[in-house]
Amino acid sequence: MKTKLTELEKQVEDILAVPEDQSHPAGKVLSQLWSVSQEQWERMERLTRLSDSYQEMMIQREKTLSERFDKHLRQLEKMTRISDRYQHSLRHLNLELEKTSLIDPLTELPNRRMVMKRLSQAFECQQEDCSQHKKTLAHLSVAMIDIDYFKRVNDEFGHQVGDDVLVALGKLMQGVVEDHGMLGRWGGEEFLVALNCSELDCSIKLMETLRQKVKDFTLSIEGKTLETSVSVGVAEYHDTDSMDSLLSRADSALYEAKSQGRNRVVSG
Repeated sequence: MKTKLTELEKQVEDILAVPEDQSHPAGKVLSQLWSVSQEQWERMERLTRLSDSYQEMMIQREKTLSERFDKHLRQLEKMTRISDRYQHSLRHLNLELEKTSLIDPLTELPNRRMVMKRLSQAFECQQEDCSQHKKTLAHLSVAMIDIDYFKRVNDEFGHQVGDDVLVALGKLMQGVVEDHGMLGRWGGEEFLVALNCSELDCSIKLMETLRQKVKDFTLSIEGKTLETSVSVGVAEYHDTDSMDSLLSRADSALYEAKSQGRNRVVSG
């Protein structure tokens, strides 16, 4: 039968409480054992309290660390969302900047940089065995277009009307060029067309159509009718051409068109 500890302790206390038993040698030994036992119990109680305190401290520390981790995790998630929005905005801004750098803000046509980039792509494999680029160059012509007497438009009607004329003529000429090549604003009142016609005659006919449509174009300004025309210089790619030499021949042809009285197309 299992003895209950509390009952055993009570029996020891009862024995030690009898004066006659205290003088007995076994009583002295029992008294010492009782003292040692009590010290051990007190030590165990202290250890238990320390253990409980330590466990409570570790639980609290774990809770604090968990809360701090959750807080940092929420902050990281917030930073990630901000970074994602920033990256999206940055990509959008880069696209806008790229568009701005390649598009003329007034006419919304490709600007000089964009046209030069397209021509550079056609010439970049000129010295290599690049059949696709050689085919592109074989069908390449460029046309330089200058609005005749444009300074008079600005002087008589003002620069705002001059801008309106540039925008209107840009749209008109773009409608003529369409799928035959790229029309871009070269600068001021000059435009450049990179044409992919198979023969020079095709390019000249297209530019003649463009010149005639500009000649027929009118714009009503404060009861006055504004008419204008363009001079065009066309140059077809030759095997010995570089991009600079091709553009130079087109520019010379444009100068010749102006020298002959303007409102005409000249090839060079």
